[in-house]
Amino acid sequence: MGEVFSADVSRIRQWQNLMSDITEITDNSVRDFEAAARACLDWVGRDDSMAENLRPRDKKEREGASETGTSLMLAIGGISRALQVNGNVIQGAQNDAHEAIRDASKSSGKH
Repeated sequence: MGEVFSADVSRIRQWQNLMSDITEITDNSVRDFEAAARACLDWVGRDDSMAENLRPRDKKEREGASETGTSLMLAIGGISRALQVNGNVIQGAQNDAHEAIRDASKSSGKH
């Protein structure tokens, strides 16, 4: 007997929705971080030697955190889109199979 392929499209859709929700949370987190970071730009000082030494490192760390969060958001968004496409392909194949079974049973009288 051949292998059996089975897929539960509703579960794929659940994961797609979850990943979409996580993307939104991640996006909001990046925005919140950037807003909070802007609010405390002067913590390293303004015009003293400590500020001159720390400002470039602080800027680099803030940018790195934003880039990491954005990359994470894009990756999760990509997974969500891939799940959507995968679900659509599987649903289409299942619909085609059911239609073929209906057509075959109509012409043969068996199902």
